[in-house]
Parts: sequence; C-alpha cells; structure tokens
Amino acid sequence: SNLRGRGGAGFVTGLKWQLCRNATGAEHVVVCNADEGEPGTFKDRVLLSTFADTVFEGMTIAAHALGARRGFVYLRGEYRYLLEALHAVLERRRSAKLLGAGILGHAGFDFDITIHVGAGAYVCGEESALIESLEGKRGTPRIRPPFPVESGYLGHPTVVNNVETFCAVNHIAIQGGQWWAQIGTPKSTGTKIHSVSGDCARPGIYEYPFGTHVGRILE
Repeated sequence: SNLRGRGGAGFVTGLKWQLCRNATGAEHVVVCNADEGEPGTFKDRVLLSTFADTVFEGMTIAAHALGARRGFVYLRGEYRYLLEALHAVLERRRSAKLLGAGILGHAGFDFDITIHVGAGAYVCGEESALIESLEGKRGTPRIRPPFPVESGYLGHPTVVNNVETFCAVNHIAIQGGQWWAQIGTPKSTGTKIHSVSGDCARPGIYEYPFGTHVGRILE
C-alpha cells in the first residue's frame, strides 16, 4: 500500500513495523498517538468519537504483525470526556473476543489496550516524549538513536502511529494494498483527513486523496 504515517513525518508505516518486528526484545508494544494538540485540528477527536472500533482494529492488526501483547492509546488530556465511551468500546470488543487472550480463537494471539490520559503537554505529541510520559516521567523528547522501534516503552521495541494511520490500516486490511495505492499520488498514497474551521460555511473534517489542492478543499 505504501501507507505513510499520518502524524506529520510521513514515514513509511510498513517499514516502521518491519524494523520493530525485527528488533530484539522481550516483548513488542503498540502505541496510538491521540495527543492531538495542533491549533484548529480535531480529526482524531472525531475518529475516536465515531469510529473507535476502526482505530482499535487497526491497533490489533499492528499487534498481530508485530507479535505485540500490549497496546496503549495516549489520549490528549482535553479529550478526557471521551474516556467512558472508549472504555465501553474496549469492553465490548473484549466480550466479542476481539481483544484479550486467544483473539477469535487463535492461540497465542493475545493483545489488549489500555488508555493513558495525558496532562495537556503539547510536546507529548512527539513520539519519544509521549513514551516518557507513558512511563510516568516528564514528557521530554529522547536523544535518538535508539529509535522507539528499537527501544521504546520500558526499553521494548515500540511502534507509535497516530489515530488516522490506524484507521487507514484497517481499511487496507479489508480492501487490499493495491486498492489503497491507486488513490492519491505514487509517493503519497491514499487519502488524508483535513480539519476545516474558521470563516467558512461548512466547518468539519473532510477526506481527500493526496494531490488535491487546498483551494479545491476550501471550495
């Protein structure tokens, strides 16, 4: 699919996962970065409010690919009001055997998700500062290397992707990589969700293929 991370850096998701999978460690960890702090940005909030199952499913696919047993959602402090609804979705998924031990009857496929609420620090949107905060320390970016895929949460190889990326992963698993790669441009495949607000008739989030001009989106 050539999916690139939707958090801003645009690193190839498949390569990040492969590096983490190949890294030596007692366990591997999946982290969803939901610390959405950029001014005027609210796409992750909408995805978590409306499509939480899609986000959690994408994380579970990542866990299967990595052999991970633990997952975390690092939730922006201002989104604390989403906690009860998100916990309800997680409980429903556990009851349906989509989380926990032996997912859907597959022995050894054990994965569960914990939600960690941030304290409102903008810097924790950066993945290494986010991991520091997850560990209970001050959210300060780490010197790299080593990168999180080699030594992340508690020293374990860790993949950090944002909410939109995990949603895309779910769609790719269903529709296939070729389908996704045919959308957008050869170097930036698929779609991107944009938060539109301010002096406009219809504020909201809008999904467009990569290569779409900003003028067209605003129109």
